[in-house]
Amino acid sequence: MEKRKTEITLTSIIFMLLVIFIHTSSDAVKSYPVESFGFALVCVLNRLASFVVQGFIFLAGLRAFINYREDFSLGKYYLSRLLRVVLPYFVIYNIFYVYLSLTHMITPSVPHYFENLLTGGLVAHFYFVIIIIQFYLLIPLWRWMYRKVRAVIAIPLSLLITLMAKVAIPEFYRLAFQQEFPYESIVFLSYLFYFVLGIYAAKYYGQFCEYLRKKKLLVTVSWIVCGAVTATLLYVIRRNWYYPQWAENMHVLYSAAAIMFFFMIGICLSGRKFADSGFTGLIDRSSYLIYLIHPAFIFVIDSLMLNLGIESVTLKLVIRLVLTVAVSVAVCVLYTFLKEKIFRKRAQKT
Repeated sequence: MEKRKTEITLTSIIFMLLVIFIHTSSDAVKSYPVESFGFALVCVLNRLASFVVQGFIFLAGLRAFINYREDFSLGKYYLSRLLRVVLPYFVIYNIFYVYLSLTHMITPSVPHYFENLLTGGLVAHFYFVIIIIQFYLLIPLWRWMYRKVRAVIAIPLSLLITLMAKVAIPEFYRLAFQQEFPYESIVFLSYLFYFVLGIYAAKYYGQFCEYLRKKKLLVTVSWIVCGAVTATLLYVIRRNWYYPQWAENMHVLYSAAAIMFFFMIGICLSGRKFADSGFTGLIDRSSYLIYLIHPAFIFVIDSLMLNLGIESVTLKLVIRLVLTVAVSVAVCVLYTFLKEKIFRKRAQKT
């Protein structure tokens, strides 16, 4: 078995924590007065963290090809994605559906159930699952591209398609049906650049990591500059001062810079003792489950704070963030640990 690449593990954990921050801080972004310092600070930090879905897509492409082999079974691959990605999503989707129905946050019905199951629209973060499933289904295409298409062609082309898809698909839909396109957030073409970037990072993994090690200053400055621009653009939009048409394209550039920066951080931390520990690996193996379930803990924590009469926006943000991270990680890591322990015992008996 090939040794676990700790820089990938650490980057995945960083992205998972940033996802939790995005969701726990979203209420503060809505609650702070827009002219306040608190709004400016949380709005900027939330925006700087909002590349993580793109980051997870990059890691999905990287992990799919980091141990590329010619002897590949498409059936086994699809089965593994079904068990590891689709099945957990289905189970947790139903947990959320029951909870939201019982708390009267939704009106359940068969059409509503299946529409949201297939579009990821029930809870905000589920859309990532629908996107990544599309990439997994197209794995034969990506394997062909890995073998036949040079990075210097594939990466710029995928960037062009990503930028065009964000504009062209909604526009064509609007012209054809005279209404807004409701599924823009789950069309895989809008995220193609990040997956392709992950594929070629895997193909040239040694050179990729060495470049990030040597160019730490350049990568850091790129992240800071792009981050300052995209955060400023969002802030002026939220203040209704100006709506720059190029803000979304700028965020694509920022997302790429942020992925490189945090992967570089993962590389820098990979030599530390904790990075190669069993517990760190356990958190990584639990990260998808943490991603799926953590909003449920936010709902519960918000309900408790409401009952306790906690009204301070800042205090609610701190409590929501700390408890969501602590409870989500503890519950999911414990579940993963027990599941793996049970499977090991069964394997030993057979």
